[in-house]
Amino acid sequence: MKEWTSVEVERARQALEQAAAMALGRMIFEYSRLDMALGLLLVWSNEGAHLEKITPLIENLTFHKKVDLLKEHVHTKYLCGHAAGPVYANWIVDAHSVRMRRNEMVHGRWGIDHMKNQVVNVIGLPTSPGQSSKGYTIDELKDVLERMVQLQVRLAELRATWPV
Repeated sequence: MKEWTSVEVERARQALEQAAAMALGRMIFEYSRLDMALGLLLVWSNEGAHLEKITPLIENLTFHKKVDLLKEHVHTKYLCGHAAGPVYANWIVDAHSVRMRRNEMVHGRWGIDHMKNQVVNVIGLPTSPGQSSKGYTIDELKDVLERMVQLQVRLAELRATWPV
């Protein structure tokens, strides 16, 4: 195993932190775009028939609540057996998965494990028995970012094919 000098440790730490900050910062942009796209899909439901009335209601919902509302719209508009149901259902599962990952990343704190070439997200106080941590390589962070991007692409395709 390689012996690290203090200068090498600091350089590795700084490089990991910089790369993680870039990926996490881009996630904030992509997640907010996804949230907006979902909100627009919802306010334009029923071809925008109630746009002025529902815009203030939708804009005050969390992403979680917007996804739940989408599920209700899909269930109402596309009855059992319609091809849209499973496609929307898959999108909703993936949206909740990305939402939970994003919440952990945003609300946790970050550290660096230069020996594993990972950034570490820690949830909970150090004194909490429920504290947990998850290490990410930069490529893993980029994968989460790409999932956010793809969710938005898939949502646009759903909106075009089967609007709610």
